[in-house]
Amino acid sequence: MLDLASMVFGDFQDNIIITFGEDIGWLVGHLLLLGIAATLWLSWSNRDHIRTQSGWNKSTLADLATIGALTLAQYVIFTGTFGFPIIASIGLAFAFSLCFRGLINTVNG
Repeated sequence: MLDLASMVFGDFQDNIIITFGEDIGWLVGHLLLLGIAATLWLSWSNRDHIRTQSGWNKSTLADLATIGALTLAQYVIFTGTFGFPIIASIGLAFAFSLCFRGLINTVNG
């Protein structure tokens, strides 16, 4: 049998097989793939509706991208330079990014 789920999910598919057994694990993995593909297709086919009805504009997306980039940059510094644990680095970087965003919004008025 062709096992696409193992190629895509890797070790996660192995855990699914261990949990559900060989046959049911194969089925669960492929149903997950089918669900992901269906969600991606549905999102792509309704992208105009999602874009116009979500309430998000360019400013919101730019704000999210900036927070994400700032969080990622700080995470790299916290884990690489300072040697902080991973979870603490993510939390600290995200909290600082949101505080910095609030500071910038306050200064800009």
